[in-house]
Amino acid sequence: MIDKLYIKKSFIYNEFDEVENTYWFDFKQKKFLHNIDTFYYSVKFKNDFTNDSKDLSVKRFRRKFDAIGQEWEKLNDYSSGVPFFFDGLPSALNYKPFSYAGWYNICLECPELFDIFFAPKVPHSSDNGDSVTCECVVQIRSYMLWMYGVHIAYERSYEYVKAIADYFGLEIDFVQENRVDYCWHSNYLKNPEKFFSPENFYKMRVDRFKDALLHTSKKGSEDFEIDYLAIGKRSDKIFIRIYLKSKEVVEKGYKPWFFKVWLFNGLINRYDMYCYEYAFLKHSWKALDYGRLQYYAEFGRQKHYVEKCRRILTKKEDISPDSLHKLADLLTPPVNLIMNVEFQTMRKHTKTYELLPFFDNSSKGEGKRVYDYFDNWKLICDYLTSKVLRLVEPHEPGKNDSNKSRRDLCPFWKALRSCKLTDAFIPDDQKSLVRTYTRKLNSEVVKARAVKSAITYGIYTRGINSDDPLRDCIEALCMLNDNDVEDAIRFKTKKIRQFNSDELADTMKNAVKRSSNLMIIDKNTGDIIFNS
Repeated sequence: MIDKLYIKKSFIYNEFDEVENTYWFDFKQKKFLHNIDTFYYSVKFKNDFTNDSKDLSVKRFRRKFDAIGQEWEKLNDYSSGVPFFFDGLPSALNYKPFSYAGWYNICLECPELFDIFFAPKVPHSSDNGDSVTCECVVQIRSYMLWMYGVHIAYERSYEYVKAIADYFGLEIDFVQENRVDYCWHSNYLKNPEKFFSPENFYKMRVDRFKDALLHTSKKGSEDFEIDYLAIGKRSDKIFIRIYLKSKEVVEKGYKPWFFKVWLFNGLINRYDMYCYEYAFLKHSWKALDYGRLQYYAEFGRQKHYVEKCRRILTKKEDISPDSLHKLADLLTPPVNLIMNVEFQTMRKHTKTYELLPFFDNSSKGEGKRVYDYFDNWKLICDYLTSKVLRLVEPHEPGKNDSNKSRRDLCPFWKALRSCKLTDAFIPDDQKSLVRTYTRKLNSEVVKARAVKSAITYGIYTRGINSDDPLRDCIEALCMLNDNDVEDAIRFKTKKIRQFNSDELADTMKNAVKRSSNLMIIDKNTGDIIFNS
């Protein structure tokens, strides 16, 4: 959390009026946002899926996917999967070969939302009886969980599982949670590197884990930044990660919709979002300070500093990282950093939970366990943040107990445990805003990559030159031959399958205004090669 005092000290704050300051810099202090970020569930069928099964429904299931698998193998490298659809399935899925845990080698993908994995053959139990291995595992992606909420995401994905089971004549025995990740996004910490420093973290942590792995990165020449803190191992029943979520989004170049989610919930302000967008498009966390200078160059009122920022941004003036950071701090406020505290829980742990029957979910049939699990959401989080790991006040002689386990929780952990636990989702009137925003930001990244590739291609083909970049782009298009066009058609077909048609159903406004007025003409013959 950025102290309001730091904002008020910056030049830009004092140059703005009250309305502008409220618009750009208003945010909720010490804010936490909770959600389930990853959700896997398993589906067990009553049918016999073991190797020597005589079940006719299972044989039909295997024959169908053997045929689809052979169809996929006949396709070339541009294939991203074979469409899978039948009457009764809500929409088409993509079949993709897959290998997981030695048994699951069928993947049916609903792009950007969820994946359904099937094991066409499962092992016998240890006593050579019926198999205890679930034949189906569903992974719901974080985008769907944040946009629609966990309950709706589960129910929509399960519609597909149910439809597939009905189509092949398979009978579902039960559904259960497989892996659940609970996360808390927060702007609470102003100096996470100090709060999570090894000596300070050791004084606060109360848990039963042997050790913690801390990874930091340099921040200038004198400071460091908390990058990643891991407690336990990924293969453990519970694995805990604490890391800089905003840095992950910027550097990995995906999930930019989190910027909108954080803005809607007050974790960041519009100024923060401006700087994050700049760094995201540059694909560099170090570009965050340049984003702050870009902000001042666009909105600042002192001409001397505006010109200085522009010279630095256009590389006409060199500046060291430390001097860059100091200048950014002088002109603009620091950016709110978003930390993520995440508990990864596996089935081998959650199966030990005694779930309390808050509601009668008997009408949910084979899915009763999942709904009971959702109803116990708060109790599970209370357990994880008190018994599995908690952070307490550091020991101060004469002020608090020397025994860590008896000390009060530190303010950060108290605020985390007080966070409202609801099924987070984006309201319907804001979903379209998030979709459009995500498409726009991703399209800018792809456009920048395409232009750079065209320029590189021009240098390869024409040598070192000072031609207009627009010529490089046009030349790259004009060099396409018939084989290139055929490849492009196959590649576009592949990419279309990789995206969700509902998310990309319409055209972005203003996205094609210029291109719709362009054409490519052969100057020698006058033939129109391309007319948009």
